Amino acid sequence: MNKLRLFVSSTRFKATIWYSSLFLILEILLGALIYLYLYNTLLDNLDLGLKNQAKAILHHVVEKHKDIDNFVPDSVYASPEDLIWDVIYNEVALNQRNNYIQINAKDKIVFKSANLQDDTLSFPLKNAPVNLFNFTDTTLSQKPIRCVKLNEGQYKIFVAFPIHQIIQTLTSLVHIFELLAPIFIIISIIGGGIISAKSLSRIEKTEEITALNLDEKIIGEKYSDEYGRLVKKMNEMISRIKTSIDYMNQFSISAAHELKTPLTILRGETEIALKSRKTPEEYIEVLKSNYEETIRLTKIIDNLFFISKIDHSLIDINKSPVHIDDFLKNVTESLKILGIEKGITLTVIPSSNSLVEIDKELMTQAFSNLIDNAIKYGEENSEIIIKSEAYDSDKIKLSVINKGEGIPIESLPKIFNRFYRVESSRNRSTGGVGLGLSVVKAIVTWHGAEIIAKSEANKTTEFSIIIGKSQHNKFPESQAV
Repeated sequence: MNKLRLFVSSTRFKATIWYSSLFLILEILLGALIYLYLYNTLLDNLDLGLKNQAKAILHHVVEKHKDIDNFVPDSVYASPEDLIWDVIYNEVALNQRNNYIQINAKDKIVFKSANLQDDTLSFPLKNAPVNLFNFTDTTLSQKPIRCVKLNEGQYKIFVAFPIHQIIQTLTSLVHIFELLAPIFIIISIIGGGIISAKSLSRIEKTEEITALNLDEKIIGEKYSDEYGRLVKKMNEMISRIKTSIDYMNQFSISAAHELKTPLTILRGETEIALKSRKTPEEYIEVLKSNYEETIRLTKIIDNLFFISKIDHSLIDINKSPVHIDDFLKNVTESLKILGIEKGITLTVIPSSNSLVEIDKELMTQAFSNLIDNAIKYGEENSEIIIKSEAYDSDKIKLSVINKGEGIPIESLPKIFNRFYRVESSRNRSTGGVGLGLSVVKAIVTWHGAEIIAKSEANKTTEFSIIIGKSQHNKFPESQAV
């Protein structure tokens, strides 16, 4: 029962029903149009035949110039009927149809065909040259009779014919239609089922795709029709879902791992401090260690929160024109303290102090991450260069260069991916969860700029941001970096 309910509610079944219904409606409309066309065509042909015959009879009667109303028998014509038959012999003798013919002269019937018997054709019609009408006379025919009446001078010519042959022809057509209709319906149902099954077969594989096999593709995106485009979009959607799930899994594992380490350290050192009495100096060391781990936790959570805001488009960029060299000097000045422990110095090499439009808060965060990384992975007692230089006519290149172990060439394309870290960086001394560069990438992209990484093993590593110059010619005097 459930299978039947599912089948009835399926798109395949509905498509078949719609196809069959449409086919049936078109069949009925086509049959009705053919019926009406044949009826009107046959009736027009009959009217034309009746008119031509009436005109021919009238022509022969008038051509003889006989005064039928004052007829006098002679050696040729013994009665008016003989005269009329002679006049219209060709038209009546050669007519194979069951026509009713009547001729009136001066409102008197001077001739009527034998098949009229005791009936006469008389109607209160206008004296138009030609009249076409239907009438019913059961003594002559059980079906309506079509009649044409010609008026010319003293003569009125009636030529009539029962339309039962037209009705019989159309009735036969209806019987044929009734016989073929069920066959057409069966063919339409079978055809609709085959067409819908073939069309939908390309997307039926979606039922087999689950979170466990998102690497599989739905077959059929190579086609250029609507289903092909639909399959292509669904494959793209599945790919995005897989990326999101992989990201969520990676996020869960990395975040749990990175959060667990400082929390474990905090817990362990706190437990040790509580188990036995210590000197004030020892408590200070424990507090310092806990403070460092707290800072580390705060940084991890801040990066996670920032990435979440990026994913949900919750960040507003408030750009303003700034002198780029002044900006770099201010950022560097606040970070110099980070390099003191390793004996690393930060040097800013200015250029023309060009104007750029940036969100100072976000761009400060980006450069802080780059400089912080340069200090973490740079050689002791080395120099980190932060410089700006012209790049093309309308852009500026901002670089952070440090000496150190470098980034393996195979890792360069991946370093901006979330949670990605080069294996050599996975130690507590450097810390991080692999979100710093992804945050930088997001900020740079939101500014419509580009970031490029270059590295040589055991030599230098350079991160460059290429950003467009400001369109302002002069820096506002009230604007301060």
